Amino acid sequence: MPQPQDNARAVFLIILIFWLATSPDSGPGLIAGPNLIKNRLARQRHALGVLNSTQWGDFAPRLADDPPETDTQPKYLNLTGFREEDGYVWEDLKRFKDRCEEWSTNAVGIPEVAEPVWQNATGVVRGQWQKANTSSPRYHSDYNLTEISPDVTWAGIHSDWSRNVSGAEGKMLMRIEDNQDSATEPEEIDKLVLEKAEVKAREVSATITIDDVEGTGSSWEMRLHGVHWPRQGSMLFTTTSEKFAGIFGLPHLTTRPDFFESSKLLLNRTLDKALVRKEQHTFTDQIDPWTSTVDSPAEAWNPTPHCEYLVYVQIHPLDKEILTVQPTITGPENVAKAIQDIEDELRFPQGTGHRKIPRLQMSAVVYSPDCAFFLETKGPPAYAPADGKHLVGVKQEVFLYSVSTFLLGLALIVFGQLQLLKLQMRETSTPSTLGRVSFYTACMMLLADGMVFTGAAAWSFSASTTLLPSLAVTCVSFLSMAVGTFFLAEIHKVQEPEWRRQERERSRQNTPPNTTITPPNSRQTPPAATTPRPPASPPIIIPSDQDIDAEIADATNNTNTNNVTLPAPVTAPSTTPTAQTLRTQLSNIFGRLLLLGICILFLSLAAASWRPSIRSAYFNILLFGYLSLWVPQIYRNIYRNCRRALSWRFVVGQSVLRLLPIAYFYVARGNFAFAEPDYKAFMVLAGWLWLQIWILAAQSVLGPRFGVPKGWMPEAWEYHPVLREDNVEAGGLPIGLVATPSSPTSSTRGSDDKEKSGERKRTNTHVIDCAICREVLEVPVVRAGDDDPTAGGVAGVFARRAYMVTPCRHIFHSACLEGWMRFRLQCPICREELPPL
Repeated sequence: MPQPQDNARAVFLIILIFWLATSPDSGPGLIAGPNLIKNRLARQRHALGVLNSTQWGDFAPRLADDPPETDTQPKYLNLTGFREEDGYVWEDLKRFKDRCEEWSTNAVGIPEVAEPVWQNATGVVRGQWQKANTSSPRYHSDYNLTEISPDVTWAGIHSDWSRNVSGAEGKMLMRIEDNQDSATEPEEIDKLVLEKAEVKAREVSATITIDDVEGTGSSWEMRLHGVHWPRQGSMLFTTTSEKFAGIFGLPHLTTRPDFFESSKLLLNRTLDKALVRKEQHTFTDQIDPWTSTVDSPAEAWNPTPHCEYLVYVQIHPLDKEILTVQPTITGPENVAKAIQDIEDELRFPQGTGHRKIPRLQMSAVVYSPDCAFFLETKGPPAYAPADGKHLVGVKQEVFLYSVSTFLLGLALIVFGQLQLLKLQMRETSTPSTLGRVSFYTACMMLLADGMVFTGAAAWSFSASTTLLPSLAVTCVSFLSMAVGTFFLAEIHKVQEPEWRRQERERSRQNTPPNTTITPPNSRQTPPAATTPRPPASPPIIIPSDQDIDAEIADATNNTNTNNVTLPAPVTAPSTTPTAQTLRTQLSNIFGRLLLLGICILFLSLAAASWRPSIRSAYFNILLFGYLSLWVPQIYRNIYRNCRRALSWRFVVGQSVLRLLPIAYFYVARGNFAFAEPDYKAFMVLAGWLWLQIWILAAQSVLGPRFGVPKGWMPEAWEYHPVLREDNVEAGGLPIGLVATPSSPTSSTRGSDDKEKSGERKRTNTHVIDCAICREVLEVPVVRAGDDDPTAGGVAGVFARRAYMVTPCRHIFHSACLEGWMRFRLQCPICREELPPL
């Protein structure tokens, strides 16, 4: 019969195969695929021809404020989405252009005397947006996609479109890729000439994430392509799909004639090269290069309708105080020269670093011509600076530097965790000390290290600038995971017999007793002769610093009958696990940890698209569970009646090191993930972690079961009992304290003549020599017939912490016996088995 773990694996494999077999295959197949690609390329080639044959002003749709009867006829383009019959909200196009010019004027001034800005806009910015409606609303039911794009098979044509913003406010994250090697206008021919020529336009792309915080709560990530005019600091992006030829009509959406001419020349050349390359590789390269869907090959076959976007971005001038241009030097040329020096140093470091890199600031206007809404970033002059500063971020080089710094810091943190773990393994190298450590605490640490290793390894596959720091995190986390696995295996080897004994006790309690009912008319028959049972295996005393399994096997095969009278130790199991069984159990445990880690990783990736409140709650709960790593150790201390299992260096060090990466994202405002600070949540997480440390400290000082009701945990030997003279006859006093005061091994201090406030003292102090250190041990003993008022309080706990009494009635210093029991669970005097701490 297979094990339960094998059944679980089989069920999981069946579910996985069923899911793969029933997943919809949206691909058209090997034969139909190239034909669909050729049809799409033909439509795009036609759109490029329309762009070539049109001029400025050929796209002049009817505006919202135009009178019904006018001599000027509206003009439309023969492009998908630009036709009048398509029904898009182009009557607000002039409003969009006017708003873009207003944004640019507020940022850099009029075009003739515009202030210098960043010439390379590569970076990451984030800010808040405010929604505004268009002159007329539009819904997805207002469009007939089969007429707009008749040769396309749409998926979910009757469902709501994605990217449809419904909230009044939200957030926006923009990653701009403005590479210097991108195509420019004029085209680069000679490097020497290029240095003197001015780049009028450059090809640019961006990945924009829009969070609809107050509306649907969804987050949409899209890829946009466009043109950057470096001299003016303006950029225009657009989405492109089967129902909107955005990139082919982008020059007609610009705000100025010079923008139209430069973008038309640039796009005519770049789009033609891209189409030629696609036409030559219709079988191998079937992805649309201008698709707005990120990492979704299915859009090439069965696209899903979504809202289209036009995004106008204006770069703001740099902070003059941070730029540190000399006051005597005036003129925009010197400011532009200082900006160019900073950009050159960022791209090609020469060791002449700037004291501080100015932040990257932009403003944006978003227009959706099919879903009919505007999005504008919040900032001056419409909003006060306290309400928002449009889109603020850092240059790509600064962003990558912060990521590399974080990864290097994370590598040092993991290395510190590894060193603490190695030091703790040296202190817990015996079965007695390994039995005190919580197995689940070690599992939680190993799971966290494994997830760090997986994330760092995945990052390393796609990293370029941050490759070395990510490799450092990968290597260190792998070493930490390997050492943690060995430590977990050692703990499992020691504690596995205890788990099997507990399992047998639970099964014995759950098994109903077998009762035999004799029929009333049955004849009494003499009992049958029973076969005598074989004699039981002789019980032995197991030294805890030996190999337990080997000792038990040797004692079982030993036929010497002298050991029959020896009592069986508590830690001796009835069956001996083999090495194969231990390896199987460990493989099952590691398999469960691996499956749990994979589930957490995929769930965390999926949480990026959840509603912000739900996403924040998920990560808070996940981190709360992760920072509860000392809870299993607290329970283990109570169960084993052990005051302290781990060193304070390990507990405090691991707590601080594992809290530091969390503090970076919860407290640091300029973190590379652009996570907003949440001081309250961090204080709760940090307070919960330090509360566990204080509980561990209280267990070490007051005892692990201080304040815990007796019936909640199984009985355990109390090494710090209250000693009373009444227990002499019952054998309660330790050996040595029963002796008369004249005995050379003990004496008594404190008699009736020593009184305080007229009351007789309730305790006598007996003095005895510790058998381990041979030093004097003073033991308080309660007089016969008296009660110790401090027996159940903190004062009594501290008084009893000085000595430890074994079940064999020997007494020692607490520090001496604890040090002895780290290596042997035997009495130093009589060698009787001792209960573990």
